[in-house]
Amino acid sequence: MKILGIDTATPILALGIVDEEKVLSEIRFNAGQTHAQILLPNIEKILKDSSLQLEDLDGIAISIGPGSFTGLRIGLATAKGLCFASGKPLIAVPTLDALAYFNQSFPYPLVPILDAKKNEVYSAIYDTRKGVLERVSDYWVLTIEKLVAKITEEVIFLGLGLEVFKERLKKLCGEKAHFLEGEKNLPSGTAVAFLGLEKLKRAEFENLEKVEPLYLRSSEEDLKFKKCVKR
Repeated sequence: MKILGIDTATPILALGIVDEEKVLSEIRFNAGQTHAQILLPNIEKILKDSSLQLEDLDGIAISIGPGSFTGLRIGLATAKGLCFASGKPLIAVPTLDALAYFNQSFPYPLVPILDAKKNEVYSAIYDTRKGVLERVSDYWVLTIEKLVAKITEEVIFLGLGLEVFKERLKKLCGEKAHFLEGEKNLPSGTAVAFLGLEKLKRAEFENLEKVEPLYLRSSEEDLKFKKCVKR
C-alpha cells in the first residue's frame, strides 16, 4: 500500500509518500501563507520524485486539525478534490497525533503544542511508555496556564508553539518541563502518511461530502455571523 500524507495546519508545508516499509519521498519547508498557490505543484513534485501517478496511491491522508483555519481548509479542499477525481479514499489524521508520532522513544509523556493565537495553544497529552502512542487527554484549546494546571508529572513539550511559549513554560513548570529541539518540533507529512496507512488498513475512511476540519473553536467569520444572527 502507498499513501500520500498532507499537512498544511501550520506555516510549514509537509508532504510525504510512504508504503508499508519505508518513506518513498517527502517535502517540508516554510510556506508562510502561500499554501493555496504551492500545494498542488508540490504534490505533483512529490509524486514525480516517487515515480508515481495519483492513480498508484491507495489513499490520501490529511492532517485534519487543529491548526490554522485557512491552512486546514486549503489542505482538506485539495485532498477532497484529489480523492473525488481519483476515487481514492480520504483518511483524516489529527494534527497533534502526527506531531507526536515520531517522538515515541522518551520516558515522559509528550505534550505537543501549536499556537492558537489569542494567547492560547492547541494541545493534548500522549503516553508512549507502553511502547505505543496513546492519547490520554482530550484535544484542547486553552491558555498555557490552564494547560500547565493539567500536568502533574515531568513531560516533554514539542511543536511550533514553543517558538512563542517556551520561556513561559519554563517559568511555570520548572523542572517538570523538558523540550525537544530542532526538526522534531516540525510537522511531518510522512507522520501523517504512516498514521493514515494504519487507518487505511482498518478501512477507516472519511465521507468526502461530510468531513470537516477539527477546529476546536469557532473561526472569526463564524463568530461574526453568530453576532449578526443574534441582532
